[in-house]
Amino acid sequence: MQVTIYHRPDGRQEVIDMVNVDPADQQWFEDRDAVISMEDVGGTYAVYADIGLTDDEGEPLEIMVLSTGKNCVSTIAELRNECARMIEEEAK
Repeated sequence: MQVTIYHRPDGRQEVIDMVNVDPADQQWFEDRDAVISMEDVGGTYAVYADIGLTDDEGEPLEIMVLSTGKNCVSTIAELRNECARMIEEEAK
C-alpha cells in the first residue's frame, strides 16, 4: 500500500510501499482512493487517511490514529475502522 511518510525535521516527503498491512484493509483503502500519510511524532507514528470527506468549509477531513503500542497491521486496521465510522456519521 502506498503511503507518504513525512520525515523530521524538515518534513521531507517519501512515498513508501507499506507491506505489513492486512490485504482486506489495503483493498478497502484502495477502493476508496484513500490517501494515506504518516509522520514520526516522538517515537510513535501518527497515521492519517484522507478518504474524500470535507468539512463545512470544503476542507479535507483527515482521520488520524496513533501507532502507540501497536504494530503496523493493527494500526492500519484501527485507521480503517475510524474511517468507516466517519463515513457512517457523515451519511446520517
